[in-house]
Amino acid sequence: MNLPNKITVFRFCCIPFLLAFSLIEFKYHWVFALIVYFVACMSDKVDGYIARKNNLVTDFGKLMDPLSDKSLVFAAYLIFVNIGWHTELCIMIMLAREFLVAGIRMAAASTGEVVAANGFGKAKTFLQMSTTGMVFLLLAIGEGNADIDMTTSWLNIYCTIAFWVVSVVTALSGIVYAKDGWHLIKTK
Repeated sequence: MNLPNKITVFRFCCIPFLLAFSLIEFKYHWVFALIVYFVACMSDKVDGYIARKNNLVTDFGKLMDPLSDKSLVFAAYLIFVNIGWHTELCIMIMLAREFLVAGIRMAAASTGEVVAANGFGKAKTFLQMSTTGMVFLLLAIGEGNADIDMTTSWLNIYCTIAFWVVSVVTALSGIVYAKDGWHLIKTK
């Protein structure tokens, strides 16, 4: 297993720590969650850079890198639902897109094709990671300042708008993948 693939596996390993730091309350637990999330997100950039620079792009990486990104982001979204941000419809839209793309990738794999992430999918991942990271940052800031009530309406409004923007981009990304992979799913 090459270095970029090891970094992808590392991102999967960050998820239990993100969940633990987010769901087990102790002093500055949101700060630790933010750090884990930030390191995991940066590892996505690092593994891609190393793979492209050193010509280490593999089929494993093409399949597992997007899956590790999705797993990380959806773990964060489930944390947000657990703490009371009602974004379930956004999450359902994003899950539907992920299942659609996973189905297309499985159909492609059965014919020996590999469907790598496209520009729209990469933009979707960036938006998901950055808006989610901002929420962790706001939670961490609020945890260190007793004067900030993190349940105030401005944060809920920000989160709602950000999640809906990402949901729309995610749905559009799914449409692009469906259009590009239509030859794999249409019946003859």
